[in-house]
Amino acid sequence: MSSGESEASPHAARDVARRAWYGLLTQVVDKVLPVLILLYLARSLEPAAFGVYAFIIAYLAFFQIVSDYSIDTVLVRMMSQDPEGRDELLRAGLALKLMMALVSAAIAVAFVGPASGHQTPPGLMAVAALNLPTALGGAYRAWQRSRLEIGTLFLQAAFRATMLAAGVVVAVWSGAGLVAIFAAMSAANLLTFVVIASAMRGRVRPGLSFDPARWRLMAAGVWPLMVNAFAMTLSLRAGQILLMSMRGPVDVGLLGAASRVTEAFTLLPEALMISVYPMMADLHSRESPALLRTAARSSRYLVAITGLPVVICAVSGRGIMHLLFGPSFAEAGPVLSLLSFMALLSATGTVILNLLVATHGEKALSRNTLVFALLNLPVSVLMIRSYGAIGAAAAMLATSAASQVSLAMLPSTRPYVRAALVPAVRGIMAVLIAVIVSRLSGLSGTPLVTLSILTYLAAAAALGVLGIEEARLLWSLRAGAKVAAAPVTPPRGELQ
Repeated sequence: MSSGESEASPHAARDVARRAWYGLLTQVVDKVLPVLILLYLARSLEPAAFGVYAFIIAYLAFFQIVSDYSIDTVLVRMMSQDPEGRDELLRAGLALKLMMALVSAAIAVAFVGPASGHQTPPGLMAVAALNLPTALGGAYRAWQRSRLEIGTLFLQAAFRATMLAAGVVVAVWSGAGLVAIFAAMSAANLLTFVVIASAMRGRVRPGLSFDPARWRLMAAGVWPLMVNAFAMTLSLRAGQILLMSMRGPVDVGLLGAASRVTEAFTLLPEALMISVYPMMADLHSRESPALLRTAARSSRYLVAITGLPVVICAVSGRGIMHLLFGPSFAEAGPVLSLLSFMALLSATGTVILNLLVATHGEKALSRNTLVFALLNLPVSVLMIRSYGAIGAAAAMLATSAASQVSLAMLPSTRPYVRAALVPAVRGIMAVLIAVIVSRLSGLSGTPLVTLSILTYLAAAAALGVLGIEEARLLWSLRAGAKVAAAPVTPPRGELQ
């Protein structure tokens, strides 16, 4: 290592840590707020109405992958690798997002009857579908991510969260029901877009650009990601959709509540990837060997940190659901205990997803994910018939794990996926040891939770999951928190 590299390394570590903090705050807003809204609505709505709400959120997720996730992810990659064309890409992306969102909204309304067993009114779905064309602010988030302006990204997320929370509370107080709740969500999306576009007009000219040439470039990456995102959403939401027609809205509410809790655990992986994904795209374009090291460290750190809440939920699911949602949701405790292990797969899966997209491996990724998503459907049907909501959770966990193992075996993805999976194995082993020991102890309540935490920390230390490198990371995060207000220097190296 040259002296220049040596001198730059601490600064790069602090920059990554600072962006990680802002990314974490952004994900806290994006992931925790929906859980808080769910807690509020679970206590404010009738069980059947809450089940319809949970169904619509799960159903809309299938259509958000087109106008939100797929296009925004490709925009980040293209903007990171083509800084000079960033502004034109933003305007082209906005136009493409709007068109795709309008088409998606129309399809969502047209098919909601068969999808819900005709238990969701088309009029309500039409209002809920407005969430799609109003969510154009994601293109600006992609622009900010490509410039590694993670602090600004957090401000945008915080503004939308404030508008959303206020709108939902007012809608519930008014007694107008689900129509008002979903209308408030769309209004928060639209207001956020208008405010952000106006605030940034001095830096990037707002507008829609109907640019077929750039759309074709986007489509090359969007379609594989769209297939992958659809397959992922199918794996994660198929249980709730099938439960609606097979068991009814109450079971959907139980599974939806437990799912929201475990989804909140993904805030740290996705927070880290907010800044690491553009770095990965840059490292791949320069053919840097630091790419795989960055992925390996990211995966190991994320599994180690995620393991703690997973252990707690696994041994005390019933108590947590009772505490968060009330006595009527205590029966969803076993669902939470099982579904909590999805957080470990989400940690490794988030790294794998971003790594393969950064290296243009999205086609192989999408094919693999689609195969296991389709496999998940018959497995879910069989498991739901026998076990209800917990059967849906078991099917989701099994097919998700099999999907990642398959990626680790495919020749085209093997080097990247193994780089992310192998370092995480010891962390997963520490979680399993802690859960098994705690379950066999015969304890309950606070003593059980305490034992599970101590056992996990001891197992993690014994297996080398927590060590000197983790201490260095925590020190970097501490330094990053102290200088979070300082100007951001775009990194050109690996995650330190």
